[in-house]
Amino acid sequence: MAVCEIWDVRGRLDHPIDYAENPEKTANPAYDASVKYTEADLQALGDVMKYAANGDKTERQFFVTGVNCTPATARDEMLIAKAQWNDQSEIVCYHGFQSFRPGEATPELAHEIGVRLAGKMWGGRFQVIVATHLNTECLHNHFVVNSVSFVDGKHYHDHKKNLRLLRMHSDELCREYSLSVIEHPVGRKKPYALCQAEKMGLPTRDSVARQAVDEAIRKSYTLRDFDRQMAEMGYRLDFNPNRKYWTIIGKGWQRPKRLHRLGEDYTKERILERIRENSYEVKFTRYAEPAKAVRIIRVKGSLKAGGRVGGFRGLYLHYCYKLGIFPGRRQQDHARLHYLLKDDLMKMQAIAEETRLLCRNHIDTAEQLLSYKTSLETEIAELTERRKGLYTQSRRMGGEKGEVVRAQIFEITGRLKTARKEVRLCGGIEARSGILKEKLQIIRADEKEQDRKELKKHEHRRRGGGTDRPDEPGRA
Repeated sequence: MAVCEIWDVRGRLDHPIDYAENPEKTANPAYDASVKYTEADLQALGDVMKYAANGDKTERQFFVTGVNCTPATARDEMLIAKAQWNDQSEIVCYHGFQSFRPGEATPELAHEIGVRLAGKMWGGRFQVIVATHLNTECLHNHFVVNSVSFVDGKHYHDHKKNLRLLRMHSDELCREYSLSVIEHPVGRKKPYALCQAEKMGLPTRDSVARQAVDEAIRKSYTLRDFDRQMAEMGYRLDFNPNRKYWTIIGKGWQRPKRLHRLGEDYTKERILERIRENSYEVKFTRYAEPAKAVRIIRVKGSLKAGGRVGGFRGLYLHYCYKLGIFPGRRQQDHARLHYLLKDDLMKMQAIAEETRLLCRNHIDTAEQLLSYKTSLETEIAELTERRKGLYTQSRRMGGEKGEVVRAQIFEITGRLKTARKEVRLCGGIEARSGILKEKLQIIRADEKEQDRKELKKHEHRRRGGGTDRPDEPGRA
């Protein structure tokens, strides 16, 4: 069984090539390390290729093959094809993968299938790098396809017809090699952002909805209770008996979601069963819980001397607190978060990194942020020029001197990576800060309105109970 996918890449051509040719992921464990190669066997691909070797060495030591190009010079050859046909497209290449079931194929077989698939799909007109990665449980091939044909200058188009053709060729090859094939695929592909969030353990819209449903069921003894509990958490349910599936829609969602898509425990039948399993004794368990010990912390001095953090730092720190990013030990109930905060749960890592940048550099104003970003961009330009000179020296030097120069290149590359990341974070702060401020204003207004409604409700109950009535004559 092989799963295939492909997507377009914009920006720099070297990034997907470097990722695909990563020697740590493509190394052949059966390679004979006793075979020695001279320094001339390795060459740099401009100032961006981190690893390159001649075709013979690459294909024997690593599972990397070039179709209509040589792995060692793939980037340059692709750029020559673009220049030849005066290609100015934003899409620089396409990055695809072919993943095999665990234990079903050997690295050699997986790579052979990948090379044949690339030849069938793109071999007549496009330059392709095929790399087999061995670093995960599932062996998988990566394809880096030049966006423009070296034959006629026409572009490859990533549409549904070509994706179906790619999967069809993959299935044909799997059958030829007696590998399993998904005959009747079902379900929809998960969005990439959702897959990454789940992999990193970040809360997602689905996981928060499951948390809300679970909490509502624990506190419900009828379907009406369940509906009321979900409404308190900002969800609206549709129990229309004329519909086959129940649906849920959260505040701020564009369209509803079928409950059964959240998992087996969230079908109509299973929800009703879980509600019936609740006994009336469970209703009072929360009152029987032992009181938690209150920790008393004595602080010396005055809190007034600490000052108040404002500006960007104050904004981000307050938003992180609302999201539950800190305090780190606090158990956050994501189901009861404001609907505007739920939208940013999958962005928690980016928001936390931006907060660290602001606090580390004491940035509170837009002017300070711009000044810091400008200094980073200047540093990047200087380091890039310096690294170009070192690359030139490294090609001429050998031995210990060459090792010293390469060590300097490695150090500069690390600093460039950090600086470029911080520039991206600065751009994220510029784009996000205004939105966060508006969201916090709306959240504060909603919280005040909710507090007002709660006070009104309690006042109504107090007056209805007669606790504030004056003593009537003749009544003791």
